[in-house]
Amino acid sequence: MLISPFGDMLKAFRKRKRLSQRALAELLGVHHNTIWSWEQGNYPPERKSIVLELGRLLGLSEAEARQLLEASLTALSPHWSVPYQRNVFFTGRGVLLDQLHQLLHTDQAVALTQSYALYGLGGIGKTQIALEYAYRYALEYSAIFWIEGETVESILASLGRIAGHLQLPERGDSDRQRMVAAVQHWLTTNGTWLLIWDNVEDPELLQHFLPPARQGATLITTCRSSLGTLAHSLELSPMTLDEGAAFVLRRAHLNKEMRSDESKPHPSEWGTAQELVKVMGGLPLALDQAGAYIEEAGCGLSDYLQRYQQQRAPLLGRRGTLGRDHPHPVTTTFRLAYEQVRQQHSLAADLLCLCAFLAPEGIPEEIFLDGTAASEGTADPFVTDLYQFDQAIVALRNFSLVQRQSETQTLSLHRLVQVILQDQMSERDHTQWQQRVVHLLNAAFPPITSDSGTEIWQPCERLLPHVMTCAAALPACLQNQEFAHLLLKAADYLDQRSQYERAKSLYQQALQIQIQLFGLEHPNVASLQSKLAYLYRLLGDYEQAEPLFQSAERVLEQALGPEHPEVAYPLEGLAMVYYEQGQYKLAESLQQRALQIREQARGLEHPEVALSLIRLGNVYFEQGKYDLAEGVYQRSLQIRERVWGQEHFRLAGPLSNLGDLYRKQGQYELAESLFQRAARIEEQALGPDHLDVAFTLVSLADLYREWGRCKEADQLYRRAFAIFEQALGSEHHIIAYPLQGLALLFREQGHYEQAEALFQRALQIRERRLGQDHPETAQTLHDLAVLYQLQGTMSKAYPRVKRALQICLRSLGDSHPKTIASRELAAQLEEARGIMQD
Repeated sequence: MLISPFGDMLKAFRKRKRLSQRALAELLGVHHNTIWSWEQGNYPPERKSIVLELGRLLGLSEAEARQLLEASLTALSPHWSVPYQRNVFFTGRGVLLDQLHQLLHTDQAVALTQSYALYGLGGIGKTQIALEYAYRYALEYSAIFWIEGETVESILASLGRIAGHLQLPERGDSDRQRMVAAVQHWLTTNGTWLLIWDNVEDPELLQHFLPPARQGATLITTCRSSLGTLAHSLELSPMTLDEGAAFVLRRAHLNKEMRSDESKPHPSEWGTAQELVKVMGGLPLALDQAGAYIEEAGCGLSDYLQRYQQQRAPLLGRRGTLGRDHPHPVTTTFRLAYEQVRQQHSLAADLLCLCAFLAPEGIPEEIFLDGTAASEGTADPFVTDLYQFDQAIVALRNFSLVQRQSETQTLSLHRLVQVILQDQMSERDHTQWQQRVVHLLNAAFPPITSDSGTEIWQPCERLLPHVMTCAAALPACLQNQEFAHLLLKAADYLDQRSQYERAKSLYQQALQIQIQLFGLEHPNVASLQSKLAYLYRLLGDYEQAEPLFQSAERVLEQALGPEHPEVAYPLEGLAMVYYEQGQYKLAESLQQRALQIREQARGLEHPEVALSLIRLGNVYFEQGKYDLAEGVYQRSLQIRERVWGQEHFRLAGPLSNLGDLYRKQGQYELAESLFQRAARIEEQALGPDHLDVAFTLVSLADLYREWGRCKEADQLYRRAFAIFEQALGSEHHIIAYPLQGLALLFREQGHYEQAEALFQRALQIRERRLGQDHPETAQTLHDLAVLYQLQGTMSKAYPRVKRALQICLRSLGDSHPKTIASRELAAQLEEARGIMQD
């Protein structure tokens, strides 16, 4: 629909108000001939503010004032042929519009630089941006013409409209080629015009109808990512959260006061609008449909989000009764694009279906190109012909259905493309595509073994988001062994990266599949129970860990025999549970048995033997058996050096253990060199924020604290605390280690208030996470009692050390160093109390 001329509109509004030209001129403060000139179309008002004041004086509604303003914008352009009204809901996109203005400015000297194409997915807002650009900068062009560029017929109809507007003699010529030539001649002989080609699908048509020499600017909208030499391409991205939220609120008429992109509604409503933008992936067409539905149905944003979760297919397929600028709803737009792709290139359509079941961003191309990933019993074209793969990508990019990131060799697509592709599939097709995706991922995901190094982390990290997507979406009918293997590999990787909570969920899911497939008494189930139990132990959940280890040990012994190497895993895990609960005698016997099994099954120089030695050494260390601990630590270090070399990150364990041992014996310089070597190896291999690095930092900080190097100790404790908190949260029992260290440091420096606060926090964490009778709880109680002794508050010190002593006697025995230390402190405090009472 064409906008009425400004003069005609002004005259009509003035007469409706029953004002003469002179009367209106007096109210506005201009000469009465000015009003006559405006109405004659000689020229429009010079400033936008004058038009707005006219609207106020004439009592115009908001919509009428906007119409008058739009008409004034085009009045200076002698030739305006744009068949759409300005979108009153247009929001944001300011940066892109400014960029287009710079590129399409009438002062540009080189013609080629004045041809630009906006490309992107259907519904991304290309047409609306071109329309807004035309209205916003109308006064800078001598002519603005709009061409519907889909087909030959639509192009000819548009050129015919332009010929009529220009009053060209050939405008009614039956020979349409003469009419086309006449329009092209006009464009060639006139300058400073803007020609907008909307929705160009075939670059050959564009090349055929463009004038050979261009004196103006050309703006093209298309789904194609490239138009060759015809124009430079600018990709249009989805709306930002703020742009999308402002747009949907305006479109739904939920915020009548919003008049600019900067103004915002109530925070809760704004947050809900942003959530809707996330769900719709910032796609303007989807947000427009949502706004139209909310307006017509009279529901709220939260109501719409709830309805979308329950009935997304009909909502995405509903354009709304007031939709006019885009002929199709989101569902139809994407389905039509998919059908065109399928007709042109079946491999491209298959590739898109696979991508529909992966995470929308960062899809590694190697998933489809790995030769091991061929579908069972069939040849997979993705793995046999790289040229055909490239052609499939070309077909998809021609409709902007995928984006290809050549620097990372990944693909991405809009989440709504995925949603609509999945929704249109039959249940059988849905299942088949999911199975194929699992097969491809399982073939591409590298297995994690005890010998795996950090070199496999990067490929695992690329694939992990897509495994997590499958884990969250795969139905029960696809809970098969291949899927379980995929989950296990991803969980093993997360475990190695110390991301225990994420690993736990995958282990749990894989375990349920294995139980359904094999039953509770199968070795596969038992082995997986051991892995899950290890995570529970690491997370301090001993109540979950202990029975899983016990069940796994029983099943594996019955199925494989008591000396099978698989039995060593739950045995060692159970030993570690008892070790961390202070039951050292029980832990020692189980750990020695696990070591013996591994030595007999694997040989004396196997890495698994080295691991068992470290864990046995820890048990010796906690019992004060330092000579035994040193021997097994040294042996473990030697095995790992022979197997992996001098710089492998797995050397850090025995290095740190030896450092702790030498620190305990007062050999500070030797301990420091071991800790520093361990930290350097771990940081280089694992990164500066890995949990293993933090443990080594705590040990080094303990050394510096005892050595009197307080500033260095303080920095290391704080750095370790930050790593632990980031990885495990603020309430994990591991957090207590740097807290305890800092508290000891402040106590030794005489900062008693700071020390007490840290001791109390560490005690609360240990009581809550480890229990009231854990040796670590006793250690914090002992250290807190020493603080109160230093402060002279014996009434606080004595009950705490008495409780610590009772815990140590029960868990560590009468002769343990910690028991002896607490007994001596208790005796000192009793003596002090007696003296005070006397």
